[in-house]
Amino acid sequence: MESPSKHDDLSEDVLLEILLRLPVKALLQFKCVCKQWYALIESPHFVNRHFGHGSNQEHLLIRHYRPDKERYAHALYCDDTFSEYVEPDHLQMPVTVAALMGPLNGIFCVVSISGHMGLLNPATRQFKPLPSVHSNVQPHLSSYDDLLGFGLDPLSGDYKLVSIQYFWNEEMDIPHYPSLVSVYNSGSNSWRHFEDVDLVNSSRCAYRSLCNTYLNGVYYWLTEFNDTDVAILAFDMSGEMFHEIQVPDCIKSKEGDLALYGDSIALLSCDLDKIDKCVDVWLMTKEGCWTKSLTVGPFQDIKWPLGFWKNNELLLETGNSLLTLYDVNTKKLRTVESRRKENGFFIYWVFPYKESLVSLNVKGGKCKHWDTSSDFVKDFFK
Repeated sequence: MESPSKHDDLSEDVLLEILLRLPVKALLQFKCVCKQWYALIESPHFVNRHFGHGSNQEHLLIRHYRPDKERYAHALYCDDTFSEYVEPDHLQMPVTVAALMGPLNGIFCVVSISGHMGLLNPATRQFKPLPSVHSNVQPHLSSYDDLLGFGLDPLSGDYKLVSIQYFWNEEMDIPHYPSLVSVYNSGSNSWRHFEDVDLVNSSRCAYRSLCNTYLNGVYYWLTEFNDTDVAILAFDMSGEMFHEIQVPDCIKSKEGDLALYGDSIALLSCDLDKIDKCVDVWLMTKEGCWTKSLTVGPFQDIKWPLGFWKNNELLLETGNSLLTLYDVNTKKLRTVESRRKENGFFIYWVFPYKESLVSLNVKGGKCKHWDTSSDFVKDFFK
């Protein structure tokens, strides 16, 4: 097929500006028009510019429970008014998906209840199954918990997934919790294993937040140990090393969670035992140095702070499982969604999501087409 440029007066610059404003679905179709368009849309320069373009708006994606269908679903809000949402097929996960992590450049990590994992670009419908985490676990050790962190190595550009598996030592009368740390690298499509990592080889309880806590090459978890001590466990994606970060002393007597606020890690602290609850927002200005940025509230019916939306609204879940936003500038509340809880666990996971043309084919391993009705996806998450 001849290049369209022979039949119109569009300059390259005009064509580029038009294509940058189109959604991913249309661009995938236009790749078939001619070699020139294919090369342009496939180029890393175009992919990066399209992802950061103003027309590629960020939307709020939440994981919630559908009582009518007795399953979890993912709702994508169409605009900032949150007046309506859609549940696109390409964003729906099999019921056996236990966790969705990210997104990073539009890429998610999907984890099944059986431990199968994969990378997913919902916009392009590319799905890359990850190899199993094989390790030689001694027979006297039994797995009882695991923790995951999903990030990007800023030096290599590879996606990395860190897996912390905790074990119970059945040969010891006193409880001992050895661990196995495994790191997946998308560049090599393989895992590396690290045994007896000091910072995770203890009775430390680490928690993954209800939103993404990866920032600038580091993934963060809030941890608790010795029943009262609170700290942050951080994993550097490039150096593949753990380190510990101290938190303000006043946090140790309150409930807390981590979130992203602008270009900083934020610690959301709340005394849930009080009737009128306030949320203190602490920002880490540099590692280990904290500044209380703001206090929001008081609220009478807040179950948990979830994270921030576009830096000016704090996402909260109420005691009645209402998803609520508090504008830190206008100090006004607005209710977004009402869903029920299951088994006493929180139902809301929040993901700021933008469509992306980032291809998973450029990394190790082969991609599959993401179709939740296909036999492959069903078998993978079985």
